[in-house]
Formats: sequence, C-alpha cells, structure tokens
Amino acid sequence: MVGVLKSSNNTKSNLSKEEKRALVDLKKDDKIMILPADKGKSTVVLNKVDYEEKVNNMLSDEKTYQKLKSDPTSKYKDKLLVMLKKWKKEEKITVSEYWKLYPTAENTPRMYCTPKIHKPGTPLRPIVDYCGSIMYETSKELARILGPLVAQNLTSGKLQDSLVQE
Repeated sequence: MVGVLKSSNNTKSNLSKEEKRALVDLKKDDKIMILPADKGKSTVVLNKVDYEEKVNNMLSDEKTYQKLKSDPTSKYKDKLLVMLKKWKKEEKITVSEYWKLYPTAENTPRMYCTPKIHKPGTPLRPIVDYCGSIMYETSKELARILGPLVAQNLTSGKLQDSLVQE
C-alpha cells in the first residue's frame, strides 16, 4: 500500500505562484487565524483578536462550561485503570484488549473552534481533540463497537425506540 501511495502522481496545484506566495505571507502574519470553515471546503481568515474574543465569550457561558480548579486527567486515568483491571480480572475483556485500552499518554484534550460561515455573525463550533488523551483508545474502541449498531438503528428508525426501552 505504501508503494502505491509513493508511486502515485501528485496532482498539479491549481494555485498560481502569486497565490502561493500570498498564502505563505498570510501564514507568517501572527495577527490572523487561517481556519477551515465548519461546513464545506472553505478556508476562513479571521482576525486573531476577534477569534479569541469569540472563544472566550463562548467559554464564559457558565450554563454550558465549568471552570476547573485543576487538571483532572490523572484522576480520570486512575479511574480508567481501576475499571480496566476489574474487567480483565472478571474476563470481560481479554489481556490484549486491556493493553489496547490502557492509556499510554496523558495529554489534556485540546479545544479549537471552526467558524460557521453559513450563520449570521459567524459563530464558532467548538471541537475537542482527544488525540493522545487517556480516553482516546477507549473512544476509538467504543466507536468501533457502537458504530454498526447506531448506523443500523438510524437506518431502520429504531434508535429512539431502543433508547426509550432502556
């Protein structure tokens, strides 16, 4: 597979030399943010101060967000390890599943936002990046297990019924 990717022909850029130079210059400007739009394949250039103000306004909503006194990552890692050990002991998961789910990194999830250019005022959509977090592998495994069930229930219209019965 790697050989196929290496031998594939790269498509020719549709940007002129001037456009490429302009992009390089834009990337150097620390007063702006260059972000993908929330929907579509558009790229958005925002004033960095405006972006940060929108993010801070969003995070200051105490009905939605709660300010933490400290980083709870290590506490949650300890709880996850206790559960994984218990499940392994009770043979609910195999040894290989235990090691697959075992958190090897403790990166704090990172939030960033993409602008909703299709809405008035261009609000931001928050996105939490869990890559490298303690729950990353667990989240991937749950998505793998639940994905077919959710798709099946959504297509058959039984998702709401199955949730109500539980």
